[in-house]
Amino acid sequence: MRTFLQNLLIFFAVCLCGLCAYQWVLETDLRKDLQKLTDNVQDKKEAIQNLQASVKHDEGEIQRLDGLRTQLTQTVKTNEFQISELNKDLEKATNSLDRAEKQVTTYKDALEQANDNIKRQNDNIKKQNEELAKVAEERNDVVKKFNKMATDYSDLAQKWNKQQAELAQAATNSAPKK
Repeated sequence: MRTFLQNLLIFFAVCLCGLCAYQWVLETDLRKDLQKLTDNVQDKKEAIQNLQASVKHDEGEIQRLDGLRTQLTQTVKTNEFQISELNKDLEKATNSLDRAEKQVTTYKDALEQANDNIKRQNDNIKKQNEELAKVAEERNDVVKKFNKMATDYSDLAQKWNKQQAELAQAATNSAPKK
């Protein structure tokens, strides 16, 4: 019987170990579920805090936008007044532009006429320059001919002087006068 009791004790010990192992597995699953639930609660708390912060931010933004709306309403009123003033100024500017365009047209016509006159004058100057070039060329030809004639005359005068000198020397070398 002793072995029976020992075997029974061993059996109960193994059963107790199995029960402990089973409880540990159940405890582990429960802890996992508990952790998931804790994480879920934490996530929801963070989401709530984010939403509350977003609500506060949106309320501040709404107040800011409301202030901007009132400012813009006032700006629209002043802009309407300025637009009416600018329309008056635009009419004045348009009128002065029309006058200026008429003056520009007049100035363009005068400029074209002046350009035509200058072109005619330039043509006359070109003709005169051509004539002057011809006259200068003719003068150069006359100067060349004159220079040739002067050199010829100079050569002739030198020959004449030489001949007169020879005649004078020949006259002194002649027989004595009686």
